[in-house]
Amino acid sequence: MSQIILKIKGEKISFFRRILKVNFILNFIFCLYFFHCSLFLCPPIFSAIETKPSIETMPKTAEKGNQNVLLITLDTTRADRLGYSGYARARTPNLDYLAREGVCFYNAYSPVPLTLPSHCSIMTGTYPIFHQVRNNGFYYLSPELITLAEIMKEKGFTTAAFVSSFTVDSRFGLDQGFDYYEDKFQEDEILKNFRSERRADETFTRFLTWLDKNHNSPFFVWLHFYDPHLPYDPPSPFKEEFEKNPYDGEIAFVDFILGQVIDSLKNKNLYDNTLIVIAGDHGEALGERKEIDHGLFLYDNSLKVPLIFFCPRMLPSKKIYSRVRLIDIMPTILDLMGITSPKQVQGISLRPYISGRKKEDLDCYIETVYPLENFGWAPLEGLINKQWKLILAPKPELYDLKQDPEELENVGAEKKEILAELIRKLDEYKAQISARAKARPKIPGLKEMEKLKSLGYIGGPHEHESSKPLADPKDKIDDYLLYFRANLMETQGNYERAVEYYRQVLNLNPDSPWNYVNLGFVFVKMNRVKEAISLLEQARERFPHSIVILSRLMSFYLRDERWEEALATGQAILNIDPYYFDALFLMGSTLAKLGHWQAAKDFYERALKIEPENKVLRQRYAYSLMASGEYEAAKQAYDNLWKDFPRDHSILLDLALLYKTTGKYDEATKILERAVKDFPGADTYYAYALHLIEVKRNKEAINYLKKFLESAPAEDKSRRTQASALLQELLKEIK
Repeated sequence: MSQIILKIKGEKISFFRRILKVNFILNFIFCLYFFHCSLFLCPPIFSAIETKPSIETMPKTAEKGNQNVLLITLDTTRADRLGYSGYARARTPNLDYLAREGVCFYNAYSPVPLTLPSHCSIMTGTYPIFHQVRNNGFYYLSPELITLAEIMKEKGFTTAAFVSSFTVDSRFGLDQGFDYYEDKFQEDEILKNFRSERRADETFTRFLTWLDKNHNSPFFVWLHFYDPHLPYDPPSPFKEEFEKNPYDGEIAFVDFILGQVIDSLKNKNLYDNTLIVIAGDHGEALGERKEIDHGLFLYDNSLKVPLIFFCPRMLPSKKIYSRVRLIDIMPTILDLMGITSPKQVQGISLRPYISGRKKEDLDCYIETVYPLENFGWAPLEGLINKQWKLILAPKPELYDLKQDPEELENVGAEKKEILAELIRKLDEYKAQISARAKARPKIPGLKEMEKLKSLGYIGGPHEHESSKPLADPKDKIDDYLLYFRANLMETQGNYERAVEYYRQVLNLNPDSPWNYVNLGFVFVKMNRVKEAISLLEQARERFPHSIVILSRLMSFYLRDERWEEALATGQAILNIDPYYFDALFLMGSTLAKLGHWQAAKDFYERALKIEPENKVLRQRYAYSLMASGEYEAAKQAYDNLWKDFPRDHSILLDLALLYKTTGKYDEATKILERAVKDFPGADTYYAYALHLIEVKRNKEAINYLKKFLESAPAEDKSRRTQASALLQELLKEIK
């Protein structure tokens, strides 16, 4: 029986095998047929795959007029918080697509966890220790350095930049080589500060307007998106979706805008011939080792960044795990465009890595002077060499990134020989990359510059004012958290508690100018201006050449109407840094307040060279021209303002005043009639009413005084009082 069963089973198996064999042959024939038909019915699908060349078949020189470059930098974006890196909560479909279809570097490092120095490294291909921009603010990129934009412009590309934060404002020198640098954040903002920023959608809108007019010329464009920076506050619907992880929501929002950027290229038929480079400038600490924000430490969470090169029909799809650096972006772009890099460049072209001819990890120098300049603690520097990462601090750190990628175990005590060797290599590397460093002089005379650096935290590496050894930032983490607690209280409006915490920070760290300034600002917010002035005057005795102290003290003097002291302080600032915008602007404003119009005009002119787009500055300059008797120049300045800001009625009111000053009352009347018609409201009603009284049209003046009183807010006490008195007087005359 068993033999019969086996025989039957064998026949069944043989039968099924014959069926499977026939099905396989039929399926194979069907697939061949489908493939043959698809070549004719769907050529775009297959041609897109077949014609995407390897790096070796790329032209050595990009065809002129047929290639664009779009550099997109993602501020404060960690490499490990994106979908393509394996982060489950990410919603980054556009970045994931570019990473999948382009060349994605999974091990890219920033040399510094700070925005301005990092972008200077991207744009010059050099380390901060060479280009000498070491921190945010109070530093300028030397005009002697050659930027990527300058080279692209020289090669015939139209160049434009659209940035989203004051940290990379044009005043710091990153505008070198750009035909157009869009860094207007708030139209009526008088003095930009580190809170001046705009969301990615606003920056994209400015870019899109520019692209509509310039898409027919080969271009190099830099787009900078700042959103993932503190405070994390994504717009809806990302705000609600990422309520528990707003940092991820900011990145998701930027990714959404990135999708719109890609669509804009497709709509203009630019997508296939645009090299898109995506790079983070630095990462973010999200509470690891108690660090909030970035800049304090040199761990991978704030140094490892996304880096993607993408270009349909030009670059392959490839994942690269070799260690590379942000300083390699500039030479890589130039190589892909067939352009030779300048000698200053310290990065290398990554083209051999894309082709597979090179795979070794690159050494990377890392640094941060933020602990020193912002808190008075030791600066950090380090070197990543092979599998080892050295962080040189008062208490050195050594990590084996291969065995310990999260940098949890400092093995410096166990690996003393490796530690000593890396310290030696760091010294050699620094000597090599810092040679012929370029720095824009801030004051006449190098000796004087060094003296001021050693005394007052005025930008660039400097000696600590105290003779005590500098504290290791690791040992000051509780002080650091206390500062953030104070900042949070200030942001929430709890000024009494903010003062308490800022006082504690100052008492613990009296060697940092910023600790005096932070406390002083809260005093001003509480209308305790005299206390703020007293505090900063004490700080000035300790740091006589600190721009941080002097600039804030000047603004406090102005708040207290101490004009002469403000002028003296402003001049002291400009003796140290002739480029310091705030001092130039405030000097002009103080002199105008005192009626010294010619002197005010001169300072405004100097300020305009640094920030020509500032609307308030342009208005005050135009007014100073008028007050100085330069009427034609004033008229031209106001005409240009009206052309650029056609919805600002205050420009019309100033223009009317100019006409009256020059005796052209009929012209003034026409301007004011236009103002009340196009911009009905308290300001225009009041100005027109006063003008009507001047030209003896009192009945009409009564009407507009009434309109003013109906529309003016209750807080406008001064003008309301004057208008009421004028109205009563005119009504009596009529009776």
